[in-house]
Amino acid sequence: MTDFHPKPSFEPDPRAPLVSVGLPVFNGEAYVGRAIDSILSQTLTDLELVICDNCSTDGTQALCDAYAKADPRVRYIRNPRNLGAGPNYDRCFHLARGTYFKWAAHDDMMAPHYLERAVAALEARPDAVLCTVGIREIGPNEETLRVFANEFGRATSRSVATRFGGLIHTRHQCEDFFGLYRRQALIGSGLHDNYSGSDRVLLAEMALRGPWVSAPEPLFLHREHDRRYTRAVLLVDPKQAALWQDTSGRARQRNTMFHWGIYRRYWRLVNKTVSSPAARLGCYAQLLAWWGTDGHGGDVARDIVRTMSPALFQRMRIAKQAVLGMSRTVRRGSLPPTVAGSGAPLGE
Repeated sequence: MTDFHPKPSFEPDPRAPLVSVGLPVFNGEAYVGRAIDSILSQTLTDLELVICDNCSTDGTQALCDAYAKADPRVRYIRNPRNLGAGPNYDRCFHLARGTYFKWAAHDDMMAPHYLERAVAALEARPDAVLCTVGIREIGPNEETLRVFANEFGRATSRSVATRFGGLIHTRHQCEDFFGLYRRQALIGSGLHDNYSGSDRVLLAEMALRGPWVSAPEPLFLHREHDRRYTRAVLLVDPKQAALWQDTSGRARQRNTMFHWGIYRRYWRLVNKTVSSPAARLGCYAQLLAWWGTDGHGGDVARDIVRTMSPALFQRMRIAKQAVLGMSRTVRRGSLPPTVAGSGAPLGE
């Protein structure tokens, strides 16, 4: 059984929709219309869309205003100033009223049956806290880049330690942060928070709070483009990344010790969330094993080098890229002409 026993912190609203979708946005004019269209065209219509605009300076406000006037399910809130991504994501949640909740990025989309399938999966297992779905990765013009099921097999377990290990030992891109949550399970959690990697920590917290379910169809259309945060901000300038997360300057984690910071938060989650001594001991064992799984020990070592000597770290990165480039060249040269450069089939 799960150790998570949520207590209501709100009075149920009989007029509340079944699902709330929270869409935080800042200067999303290029894609936000397509994101909204995909939400409002869901086959499950008992929903509300909560848009929190972080004081955009492009055409985002006019677009969102138009949708709010045309469809009563849309609630458009424009912040008086840019709060940063973390507080804006959390504000979407705090304004939501539905039994189920999902964050939606302004540049992603959902297949029409997303909510219908995910709600059915959660209602079939009342102890589940999160439903993940398969992913179709798309480019700037909705072209398909790859398709994958994206299932965490151990996250369905009734064992707290097994679920926790399944999340922390697996290298993943945190797409499941955009899954469908049982809103009650998010109450009292860390939510998005204001540091890089908070999505990874929240997923680990959800694994501690209860089992997950899955709808393996590729229902989440996750967009890849040059202006995504991970490319345009996170990997370029740690100081700007902190401000992107929280414009007040209170962002607590800098990216130089990213992996160590995440690891420390995992320990805190176990102490905060797991009440059973046996389950807690199992989670501690998973945390000790973390150092030897999926290259985590090397990740922390690189964090230390980057903190102590940024110049040496940069030289190491350049050398690694050069070696990887030569390796790819050798592999391409060894392939038959009919295969070289064709790439792997989508979904593999």
